[in-house]
Amino acid sequence: MIQRIATTGNEDDWRTFMTDYWRPVCRFSIRWGKINLTDAEEVAALTFAALIQNQLLARWLSNPSARLRTLICSVVRNVLSNQARVQTGRQNILEKLAHDPARPDWILDSQGASPEQLDLFYAAWVEELLQDCVETVMAEYYSTNRGDYFRVLYGKICEQMTAREIAEHLGLQTTTVENYFKHSRRQLADCLEKTLEARVRRYSDPRNFDSEFQQEWEDLGSYLTAQGGLEQAVHRSYATLDSLELRQREQQSVTDILNRLDQQGVRKPDPESEENRPLH
Repeated sequence: MIQRIATTGNEDDWRTFMTDYWRPVCRFSIRWGKINLTDAEEVAALTFAALIQNQLLARWLSNPSARLRTLICSVVRNVLSNQARVQTGRQNILEKLAHDPARPDWILDSQGASPEQLDLFYAAWVEELLQDCVETVMAEYYSTNRGDYFRVLYGKICEQMTAREIAEHLGLQTTTVENYFKHSRRQLADCLEKTLEARVRRYSDPRNFDSEFQQEWEDLGSYLTAQGGLEQAVHRSYATLDSLELRQREQQSVTDILNRLDQQGVRKPDPESEENRPLH
């Protein structure tokens, strides 16, 4: 997909890419930059503007020595390091990005992200991945009139309720709650593997997919183990930031930034990239 973005600038691909990373960027910005959601939204807009304006994805694609997350984290870090400029407002900065023929050095020429920042960005990315899976499992259960399965899952993991408390609240037997939890927990784990596989497939070279997925799966396993397991990681994700409001604001924000960059003639593919792109 990054190949298509770099060569054709397809809006659907851009929207998918921004949707995959918008909430992790906002979550990381809130935590590392110690800013509120509105300011984090500004940081996300500037991050994607920098990626588009400076054709950073095309440049990364020509030499992908680091993971895509590393590139994005580095840009976010440099935007955050210039919060005074961020606070002058999105419109002025985006206009500068669109019309200044020079690279915006204040975004790109600072030091790269530190290991601590990369770890925190990965945590933000995983936390949003986990919440995506919880939302998917919820939709699946409600679509088949099995809402209590999800209520048990959410109550036990996110609200830290006991099986007895959930049973009393839902009017179920304790053994039924325990069975529902086993089923829903298994669904969540299966969803996590499938979602991660889809994400890796979306951004990897098909020739390298198996090895890249294996590495991502191992990294995720190590992260979850360090958090105390899947349930604790999900609980911590929601305790840190329930991204419901982010989800509600995300699509409009993504649309706004794409429209603005289109109006300014920024979101165009590099002709040289189109000419020299691989055939696969």
